[in-house]
Amino acid sequence: MTNKTKTKKVSLDQIPNLEVPLTSEFEEQNETPTRYVVVRGGMRVSDKEYQNPDEPKALEEKSFWQMVVKRHPDGTKVQIVAFDKKLHRIW
Repeated sequence: MTNKTKTKKVSLDQIPNLEVPLTSEFEEQNETPTRYVVVRGGMRVSDKEYQNPDEPKALEEKSFWQMVVKRHPDGTKVQIVAFDKKLHRIW
């Protein structure tokens, strides 16, 4: 018995073309609203997230943590920064 190899014939004329350019799909994925969190020394201080860094609740939380740093100085800064999925996780 002999083994015969089968070959597939593929037509090279049929190449799939995308009707939508890749850039528009990429832009749609990145249009998520930016969230902001309060950090102290680069570490997130609470599980609350804000839509704008100028929200009254965000500013109130920042002022609270600045008061804590003034009473117990350890050289950390309190900031309202954009949410980063890897840095600002809640465990």
